[in-house]
Amino acid sequence: MRLLLFLLCLLLSLVSCKKEGSDTIRIALSQEPVTTDIMVNTSLSGRLIFLGNVYEKLLVLDEEGNIRPELAEEWRLSEDGKELEFRIRKGVLFHDGTEMDGEDVAFSMNRWLEKYGKAGEMVGDERFLSDGDLVYIKGENNLTFLPFLVASSPQAAIIVPKEAEEENSLLYRAPGTGPYTLEEWSSGHRILLSAFPSYSSYGLGNSGVWGEKKAVTPNLEFLFVPDSTTRLLGLKSGEYDFINDLMSDHRATVEDDSSLEIVEGEESGLIALVFNKKEGVMSDRTVRQAVSLALDPDELMKSCYGDYGYSLHPDYMEKEMTEWLTGEENPYYGLDRNKAEALLSSSLYSGETVRILTSNLSNMEKIAYAAESELEKVGFSVETIVTDWAGMMEMRTDEKGWDIFISAFSKVPLPQMKSFLSPTYPGWTEEESEAYQLFLALDDARDTEEAQERWKEAEKAMWAYIPAYIPGHYTTSYAKSVKLKDVIVSDGFHFWNAYVEK
Repeated sequence: MRLLLFLLCLLLSLVSCKKEGSDTIRIALSQEPVTTDIMVNTSLSGRLIFLGNVYEKLLVLDEEGNIRPELAEEWRLSEDGKELEFRIRKGVLFHDGTEMDGEDVAFSMNRWLEKYGKAGEMVGDERFLSDGDLVYIKGENNLTFLPFLVASSPQAAIIVPKEAEEENSLLYRAPGTGPYTLEEWSSGHRILLSAFPSYSSYGLGNSGVWGEKKAVTPNLEFLFVPDSTTRLLGLKSGEYDFINDLMSDHRATVEDDSSLEIVEGEESGLIALVFNKKEGVMSDRTVRQAVSLALDPDELMKSCYGDYGYSLHPDYMEKEMTEWLTGEENPYYGLDRNKAEALLSSSLYSGETVRILTSNLSNMEKIAYAAESELEKVGFSVETIVTDWAGMMEMRTDEKGWDIFISAFSKVPLPQMKSFLSPTYPGWTEEESEAYQLFLALDDARDTEEAQERWKEAEKAMWAYIPAYIPGHYTTSYAKSVKLKDVIVSDGFHFWNAYVEK
């Protein structure tokens, strides 16, 4: 009888601890993802919706930038940096009810090596193998930085069942291991995630995206609302609980409404004007130099972000990542039209139309039009091509279709993960160039300190080579209802422990 009373009291206490509120958090996003396959597609909206909610990885970074295990129980890198192994967690279920095993993990990690060029370059021809709950890779290459890539690559190293590839080569809606399942995707309207009742949580407490996940709110509804004013009005009316990409001219409205609050982020990434080094007029380095000096970085960033939400510096890494800031000065950053005109006249440019490709996502086209105006002032002929995000993603793979493409690139913890510096990424950095060879040498560093010294020379060489022009870095601001609690703001925003008060 006493045991029965004890269990009844325990049950009542657990029920009383549950946070009362809405059964759905409604999030308005500016962009709809292309696919659930965030291993292939680097869309930020795709990662915000699916990564951590539906799909998980072996490793993640905590809020201090430390590597922590997620689907791995533990991991080990050999002293010589040539062998990496993971002991995977037991009892983890995919959303289809099957248990994750070493073969699933090895399959997923090897697919990641094939899809993510940087990881493939680092590993070479070796592949992951499984032995029970041990998954490992070893060879002749230095794998010192591979765990960082596993934990934070924009092409996420998500773990899915090995059967997923046979069923659908794009892994469209493949089962994940996260606290939420994909309940509905209504194209152009919304994605609905519902809590996975058999989720196996891990960790005690939280540090950024690492740690315990509770799926406190049963449903997460992501609504696609490209227009910033519509997002703001929906937040004010209570239709949405959270909106992303808060525009500068909307800040005052949020600040004046006691039911709303602004969520400030750090530098979240950079804007890049990526040059086509394979075909066309931008394959001439002197032309790239002329373009860089013809552009006013403040004019470009302000055209997109207004008076808030950006900082001006040409570093490839964000300012919070002080260990990777070299302190060197970029000689091709800052408006100097006289020098730009002199360089242009000494180059191979003979009046060809410079085609600027961008998307209409998050005001990127405004940067393109500002760049067009600036370039015309020094004698360039310019055509701006604006399409939707999916269209730009497709068009930029054609080296004959554009000369400069403009996009935002999310923050990453290592310089090696800057995709636009790669020979295999649209823009096609010349593999034989001195800049790329110095950049490639970072992978052979024995530790972070040695890599930082090598990066000083590599970034200096990249600034002279100019694979892309960086006008500045963006600081993403969000807005939410004051009733929305426990949102994790770390490399985006995450709702698995969040709830809306009544």
